[in-house]
Amino acid sequence: MIELLKNIDTEIFLFLNGWGTNWTDYLFYWISNRFVWIPLYVAILYFLIKRWKKQSIWIILCVILSIFLTDQSCNLIKKSVQRPRPSHETELLGQVHLVENPDGTLYKGGAFGFPSSHAANSMVLVWALFFFLKSKRKWPYYSIIFWSLLISYSRIYLGVHYPFDILAGFFIGTFWALLLFYLLSLFLPLRQTDS
Repeated sequence: MIELLKNIDTEIFLFLNGWGTNWTDYLFYWISNRFVWIPLYVAILYFLIKRWKKQSIWIILCVILSIFLTDQSCNLIKKSVQRPRPSHETELLGQVHLVENPDGTLYKGGAFGFPSSHAANSMVLVWALFFFLKSKRKWPYYSIIFWSLLISYSRIYLGVHYPFDILAGFFIGTFWALLLFYLLSLFLPLRQTDS
């Protein structure tokens, strides 16, 4: 059964990874870069502070703790499971579309890829928006979900994660976000400021 799941995962990966072109290589390389999204993170901070005023400090600390625990969980699982990234898998040599770093070397990521930290951390921000930046408009929710899926797909496109790595990351990020955001709501009754 495990072999069947691995084969399905590999086939889906090869299908999704094989759509490479020069301009999409450049695009997805930068989409995957966390520093590109600093304006988004700053915007989320701004709206949290605007909506929650003094209480925003507890929400921001909770989001940071969620990301920290998510990241550490992913690292611990990577070291325990030790599933090679597709970019490091000798059986897939020559089949994986890889992208060049700006210095001309191939971008391969670390040795192990299960689960995806990018996917996990993006889910924390998705849940933060759902919990703390509620809106009557639907577009912010669709936008943040699209952003999370885009980041996650970029990891497959770059050849550093299988689809199941991404799904596991989504699960881990969701677990920590829901747990900590729920605990925060229990211990600190939050009252948002109308603005």
